[in-house]
Amino acid sequence: MTNQSAKRVNIVSLKLMKESSILYKNRSVRSPEDVYQLLKQFLGDVDREYFVVVCLDTKNQPTAINICHIGSLNASIVHPRECFKPAILSNAASILVGHI
Repeated sequence: MTNQSAKRVNIVSLKLMKESSILYKNRSVRSPEDVYQLLKQFLGDVDREYFVVVCLDTKNQPTAINICHIGSLNASIVHPRECFKPAILSNAASILVGHI
């Protein structure tokens, strides 16, 4: 047996915080056009690449939108964990990812 000292392990919690909201008239997402309209309403005209995760419930109704990354003029580098974190925290049944 090795004589190793004990290791301290941090106890942490993650919280999802509502920043604002938008009114989505279609209620559910059924087509790529619906996704485009939702993201256009959320982001408007942007001058850089935005990589966004839309969290959906079991009826394909958006429950949360999260900006995963704001890139440069023509690139946005995203790690998968950054996409799944808001989905898990908001109990999403499915997600849509997109960039504008």
